[in-house]
Amino acid sequence: MRTFRKSVLIAMMVMVAAMSFANGNKPNVKVEKVGAKTIALYASHLGASKTQVQLRDENGLVLHQLVSDNNEKVSKRFDLNALPAGNYSIEIENETSFSSTTVQLTDLEATVNIADQVMIVKPVVRQNGNILDIIMPSEDTTSVSVIIYDCNFDQVYKETVDGTTELRRYDLSKLGKGGYTVKMISQGQKFIQFVALK
Repeated sequence: MRTFRKSVLIAMMVMVAAMSFANGNKPNVKVEKVGAKTIALYASHLGASKTQVQLRDENGLVLHQLVSDNNEKVSKRFDLNALPAGNYSIEIENETSFSSTTVQLTDLEATVNIADQVMIVKPVVRQNGNILDIIMPSEDTTSVSVIIYDCNFDQVYKETVDGTTELRRYDLSKLGKGGYTVKMISQGQKFIQFVALK
């Protein structure tokens, strides 16, 4: 009976996640210039999961980080006056989405490149015993690669799914017990999830 209830609960979570993607419930992220070298970030519709905001330089080094727990909204100002000229990115990531906005900094001012903003709704991964469900985001028309690695980082499965809104179901029962890494690649970004088979 307990297993049945758990299965029903997981199925409901998968359906709710699929419906939220289908309804277009994705974060709203706005990055704008508010001073010569000051940038403001406003993000809403983030859901209840932990959200991480990072300012990175062009080498990927994290210069500033903010973690917000269970907030629907996040706002942050970045004073870039102390930084050298170059390209920077403001990234905001939580359980369901990833956004990156490029900022070009000169000696005189900062410029936000809205045209280069990347917004990715992540695939949703749910495990029920030996069954792995992955819901592909409806807003993403590009392909998503799904790669599964064992605990020795040997690839045991790979599939590329074209832009779709369908639920992908993977039967992991033929794999041995232990931990596995599920890597999903969408629009050049990698998302990692760990699963355990008992």
